[in-house]
Amino acid sequence: MALLPIKIPPGFYRNATQYQAKNRWYDGNLVRFSEGRLRPIGGWQRLAPTQMLKKGLIERVTIKSGGTGYSAGTLSATGGGGSGFAASYTVDGSGVINAVTITNRGTGYTSKPTVVISNAGNSNADLEIDAFFGIDPIRGFHSWRLTNGARYLAIGTVQSFRIWDGSQVSGANAPVFDITPTSVPGGNIPFNEQSDFQVSGLGFGALEYGGDRSTADTADGGDLFGVSRHPPIDADILDSDAWRDNFAPIITIDNFSDDCLFCHSGEGTIFKWTIAGASFNNANQTATVATQLTNAPTSCVGVLVTPERHVMALGAGGNQRKIEWSSQDSLTDWTPSVTNTAGGIEIASKGRILGGFKTRYGVLLFFTDSIHKTKFLGPPYQYGTERVTEGSTCLGIKSVAGSADFVAWLSQGRFWSYTGGYVTELSCDVADYVFSDINTDVEGLIAAGHNAQYGEITWFYPREGDSICTRYVTYSYREKHWTTGRLERSQWEAADSLGYCVAGGGDGYLYRHELDNDTQSTPMVRADGVNPPADVDALSTLGSRAMAKGVGTDLYPNVADEAHLCYATTGAIELGNGDNMMSVSQIITDSDAGKNGLRLSVVSSDTPDDSTPVTKGPYSLEGDGYTDTRFVGRQVLLTVESPHDQDWRLGDLRFVASKSGRR
Repeated sequence: MALLPIKIPPGFYRNATQYQAKNRWYDGNLVRFSEGRLRPIGGWQRLAPTQMLKKGLIERVTIKSGGTGYSAGTLSATGGGGSGFAASYTVDGSGVINAVTITNRGTGYTSKPTVVISNAGNSNADLEIDAFFGIDPIRGFHSWRLTNGARYLAIGTVQSFRIWDGSQVSGANAPVFDITPTSVPGGNIPFNEQSDFQVSGLGFGALEYGGDRSTADTADGGDLFGVSRHPPIDADILDSDAWRDNFAPIITIDNFSDDCLFCHSGEGTIFKWTIAGASFNNANQTATVATQLTNAPTSCVGVLVTPERHVMALGAGGNQRKIEWSSQDSLTDWTPSVTNTAGGIEIASKGRILGGFKTRYGVLLFFTDSIHKTKFLGPPYQYGTERVTEGSTCLGIKSVAGSADFVAWLSQGRFWSYTGGYVTELSCDVADYVFSDINTDVEGLIAAGHNAQYGEITWFYPREGDSICTRYVTYSYREKHWTTGRLERSQWEAADSLGYCVAGGGDGYLYRHELDNDTQSTPMVRADGVNPPADVDALSTLGSRAMAKGVGTDLYPNVADEAHLCYATTGAIELGNGDNMMSVSQIITDSDAGKNGLRLSVVSSDTPDDSTPVTKGPYSLEGDGYTDTRFVGRQVLLTVESPHDQDWRLGDLRFVASKSGRR
């Protein structure tokens, strides 16, 4: 029997059927290609035991039926785990409850409480309370080192702002401290009343002033003062609000020397947190709260600090085509004069600004219709701008990632990059797979991250109908190939400042990623009571994924039959033009998988649409490199799979095969 080399180039190819993806990798999960070899991505563990949770306030009271026979009175609540809610209501001439005013939103609710009406009436009113509870989605990261070398990570969620202090001792006292501002400018939505999904509108085209707020959501949309602008149930295409700009609020964060600056896109104020003089309370995980940046514009979309040390406000003052900057080396000097370098520009664009990203060529300003670049001119103008391209913009500023020299982002149906001063489209081998099932209805959900160690940009994105990121697609700009997979992560922070990558989980926890392998002479045993995850959802919330060199049944008793969620599957493999059947008796492997590190399974068939394909395996790799198998078919799909916590490498394969005639 002859040896049939199976040489499969790196990367997945999903822009065709599995048969058309001949001699290519087609699908997989939690794998990457490095130096031409297939391997798993690194492990992870929770950075801290603190889970990001909402504040538990009452969001609104919906009058589903006003009943009859009521007189004006008050509302309270029972159940739901919280306390403190209070409201008043009014009635019309027939005793029908027609309006509710919340006077105290309470705190600590973990589920919907039941309304208690002070007046009995005819006991036929139906009022429903909605509360802010559950996971507080992570929507922004920024890490930096202090002048003394201490590491800090800022975490922005929908309803809070926290600091992870790398100088604190982890363990009993988790080093995640809540520094959420306790007050916001009048008319703005406080942090603890922010919703997961909103409708953009700070400034031009913003519906009526004040249309974010609602105490009684009796109508959708915000066309009247005081009625919410956010979809009350779900921000998906089926909503009546879908023609509006639905977005997930994000938090842009930067540091000015040791100070941290941030802006919540659903609130619009630039806040500052200063480490100097800050106090920390380990018992309740709080610290000195952030305060409004003096003299800075309000109603902004985002904030950043330029390489020239100007604080730049994006969408300044509610004008979503305007940028303003402070005087150089100043946080508080924002009024332009002949004695400072403060200023501003209204950019000629027909869209609204999404955010900015710093590069070595200037700050890229992403609008809904175009991309512009700032250019530092010096006195008297300080900054100018030029249009880089029209169209091909991003799906939210968090979908932009990269380094100072290479930046990539995702748009409607395409991937783009900016390097050398030019925007170019990235040829994507998995575009059909990604864009055929992605939720782009809500701006801001997609999050991109840079992994310099492997030269990768990864986009975490939601499937159509999902409200959190459940899939990822990765581009290796170093080796020019693509991979896909499933993992629930909402944000990614590069290793530049911390020394390791950090991701925000869909479960509200922080995860340290790309952990080195376990180097103990005896592989790490799974923790007591920890079973291997049965599906991707369970894998995504796994507290620790420690990569081991070698997995044996003595330490991992279920390894032989557990669901191997780390895998890669090929497209069709066939002889010549595919007109001959092949009979394979052995597979010769090239790997350093260790004991029980890899399994191989084979699906053979006569045609791409064969209704009765034959599955063989999975086979554990033999120590001598020869894996015995017996299958016959015109085409073969090969799957390589491994335990979720096993490290391995896989090179080229060979089939011990012979022709088996034509059928």
